[in-house]
Amino acid sequence: MAAKAKAKKASPKVKVAAKAKPKPVARTPAKTDGEWPPTSISEAKVKEATGRGWMGWFVILNLMEATSIPHKEVAKRLKEQHGAPSWWAQMIAVEYERARGGRKKNERAGGTYAVNVTKVMPVSLSKLFAAVTSKRKDWFPPGAFEETSKTKDKYWRGKWKSGRKLEFGFYAKGDGKAQIALEIGKLPSPVEVEQERAAWKKAMEKLSVLLT
Repeated sequence: MAAKAKAKKASPKVKVAAKAKPKPVARTPAKTDGEWPPTSISEAKVKEATGRGWMGWFVILNLMEATSIPHKEVAKRLKEQHGAPSWWAQMIAVEYERARGGRKKNERAGGTYAVNVTKVMPVSLSKLFAAVTSKRKDWFPPGAFEETSKTKDKYWRGKWKSGRKLEFGFYAKGDGKAQIALEIGKLPSPVEVEQERAAWKKAMEKLSVLLT
């Protein structure tokens, strides 16, 4: 007796839609040696000065692949391609490097350290610049200063004490207000960072009294 062959039903072909490739996501920097968000400069300050908060800048830096680019080039791109003021371009790049674990707090290229102090004053930009640069002896903390360059209402740079760099940036804030932002570079240790920070915060208060 011949065996009846069972007809095999052909399985229907099911079309599986190809999964869309996920778009690259700009991730929040991992918490390594740095801090996220940065605590050295508040979200409000960076947004007021640059038009973007920390997240906005970190997204730009992630997409730029800034960890593979030299620091100077990163700061240059932030300024020229994204409109960050010079001083802020430097600070944003530094904070990004810290958050990515590339630098210690206040550390700069070459293993030296720097400190930054900012303050908004209730005077116009031109008046602030004039007072800062012409009445130095009335508000500077003790120390030798040698001017190296000056651009009216923008920058003032010089040598500070022994082998350190001192730079001031000036920014209009509207409504009769202006900001002074200083950075002292080439400090040898974190201890001197805090000493200079304390000295310049007191100096800023003296400058504020001098302007009122």
